[in-house]
Amino acid sequence: MDEIISVSRAGHTRVLVRSRGFLGSPQLAAGTLAYVEWQRDQMPWDSTRLVLADIRSDIVGPSRVVAGGLGESAVQPSWGPDGLLYFISDRTGWWNLYRLRDGVVEPVAPIDADCAPAPWEGGYQSYGFAADGTIVLTVMNGFTIELLAVDADGGRRQVGSNLTSVKPYVTVDGGLLAVVGSTASSPPAIWSVDLAARTDAQAFPVGKASEFPVPWTPIPPSVETIAGPGGPVRFLLHLPPGDTRPGPLLVRAHPGPTDDVPLRLDWVTQYFVSHGFTVAEVLYRGSTGQGRAFRQSLHAHWGTYDVDDCAAVAEHLLTLGQATPGEVFISGASAGGYTALQAACRPGPFVAATAISAIIDPALWELSVPAFQRPHAAALRGPAGAVKPEWVRCPVLVIHGSADTITSAEEAMHFAEELAGRGGEHDSLLLEGGDHYLSAPLAREQALRAELDFYRGIMSRLPA
Repeated sequence: MDEIISVSRAGHTRVLVRSRGFLGSPQLAAGTLAYVEWQRDQMPWDSTRLVLADIRSDIVGPSRVVAGGLGESAVQPSWGPDGLLYFISDRTGWWNLYRLRDGVVEPVAPIDADCAPAPWEGGYQSYGFAADGTIVLTVMNGFTIELLAVDADGGRRQVGSNLTSVKPYVTVDGGLLAVVGSTASSPPAIWSVDLAARTDAQAFPVGKASEFPVPWTPIPPSVETIAGPGGPVRFLLHLPPGDTRPGPLLVRAHPGPTDDVPLRLDWVTQYFVSHGFTVAEVLYRGSTGQGRAFRQSLHAHWGTYDVDDCAAVAEHLLTLGQATPGEVFISGASAGGYTALQAACRPGPFVAATAISAIIDPALWELSVPAFQRPHAAALRGPAGAVKPEWVRCPVLVIHGSADTITSAEEAMHFAEELAGRGGEHDSLLLEGGDHYLSAPLAREQALRAELDFYRGIMSRLPA
């Protein structure tokens, strides 16, 4: 049972809303409470309801649904300075910004693009209000996240165009916009934009700019598109500096599935690029930022469509001569680890795989995840099923933290032991105290070194 409660200054509490489903994003203005509700068998990026309730008296008035429902995700409600309720909905297939005026929902800035990410966390704010009536919102395409300013008269202009990625925590104070943003060659930092600069509203770092802890300047990747088995497949291609010869290729499956591939400096990618690897980051089916249909395309096909897309990218780069046969690897963490393991169960093009904090059996994982995430696990699960050691056709490196509370270290190490018992070049690394994200610097360093050594070992045994 979820509840929304009020707390008085004296510390007295009162239940305003109670639901057998999930509740989120409570927003109060002038005695009217707006909130989001969704059922226990749904995810908030699939089906939610945006509800209003009158709480001006001691008795909470009847609630009414103003947007959302089965097949529509309405998220991020916020009361604007004009007293109207704003929210983001994917009723057209794209998460766009709307407002409620006189009981009628009207679009604010219709666009064939997502203006919000999948709501994995509470507190996302993908738009903000300036003092002059301008609304700033994010616009995503799976790689880049731009900032669009919509003037009071409906005019549109891009601001902060020097940023390539922005986190969903947009803040506007008067005419000053603040975001956590990044560029293709710089990590996330706080940036500000003066919205009064009408012609060239560039973003500027707040405080001292980040310095690179490496003796080279990262090269921005190119955005590539190929014809895949289920339609166009897009990916970021990172080339090692100063070397035009084909070399080892590492395909990275992001830890989604409802994630994206942000165009920003990523030190894990740079680690392998600096050691001569070409790295491809694949925006496989099921990723966010490309509309509702693409986001749901992996439902009941997890472990199949995502692997198809990653393999298609690897085969394309081999055909172009941008990778060396026998030196093509795949790596993934969490859900991406499951993708990497399923890829290892297929013949080619990958000669080895690394699974970090991986899901191994989606059915068992579905039983262990929090109630919030259970419908997502159920929707994704398809005929690919659990990864069986006897199905694995190439060397696999299993890396897991012992303190992982999201995926089972015990299951991962048991899987690794079974692999090792079958012979071959399989390996494993259990990081004591490591969490799901390997967020401790030492754990991350040990994992990176182990992964690089694993690939080098494979390559050292190739024929000259």
